[in-house]
Amino acid sequence: VSGTNLFPTTNRFVKPGVTALGGLSIASFAVAVCLATDLNMNLDYMEELTGPIVFAIISTQIVHEMVHQIVGLKDKFKVGAPTIIPSLQLGTQGCITPINSPPPSFNSLFDFAISGPLVGMFISLVLMYYGLEQQVFMNAAAQANLPSLPVDLVRCSSLAGGMVEWLLGDGTLVSTGPDSLIRLHPLAIAGFVGILSNALNLLPVGNTDGGRVATSVFGRSFAKFIRGLTLIFLVGAGFFGGDQANVLLFFAIFAQIFQREPVIPCKNEVDGVDDFRAIIAFATVFLVGLAVIPLPM
Repeated sequence: VSGTNLFPTTNRFVKPGVTALGGLSIASFAVAVCLATDLNMNLDYMEELTGPIVFAIISTQIVHEMVHQIVGLKDKFKVGAPTIIPSLQLGTQGCITPINSPPPSFNSLFDFAISGPLVGMFISLVLMYYGLEQQVFMNAAAQANLPSLPVDLVRCSSLAGGMVEWLLGDGTLVSTGPDSLIRLHPLAIAGFVGILSNALNLLPVGNTDGGRVATSVFGRSFAKFIRGLTLIFLVGAGFFGGDQANVLLFFAIFAQIFQREPVIPCKNEVDGVDDFRAIIAFATVFLVGLAVIPLPM
């Protein structure tokens, strides 16, 4: 949307423009999931449903970015303003957050990259669980008026889809066709968006948070190899896997076009990350895998 360079040399109107487009995309997504349930939905009732979706998605992303900024302040390197990226499927693809001065070490780069998405995923899991728990106790009439997501979209995450089937019942996500919909509580929808967008940003492709994590853990040379394997997986899942919504394929295209620049060098790239951080990294691989691998048919 805004070119591959989102550092301060970018035209000063580009990043605010893309962020405004991202905010509009989130609002449009919230309206769309309501209209998917009822094209003639009462405007006052739609406002009651869209408000929590928009607020929860944006609040989760704000906390994600605040954690990035806190790590930058702690380790004394400059972090640029985030740019909200719009998404056709989720409302937002997350943010691009530039690092404007070298972090002191790979440990510092690792802390910066992994902390924001992990906090964002934790908040999103809580939101989704709370929303689904509230939905369980709604009567049939109230559930019939909840906003809707495509079943194929929800199935693209084993973690989120598994939570839906666990709390709403086995078979809830059985798809009868590409137009199949499932009604979900507004906070469950916001949680779903947060789980998926934060997990996607932890994939080791380009200059994403996941790309920075891979660089800090494996070094620059082997991180390039991991990025290549990840791109093959994303494209393969889009064309041959169970990702019927093509979320992974679209993210691969986005990362290759808009986040191709190399990870900023650290002041000290001789020392790798410590063992504790390495354990966190490999545990995160398992969590991200659950979040982005489609639910089995």
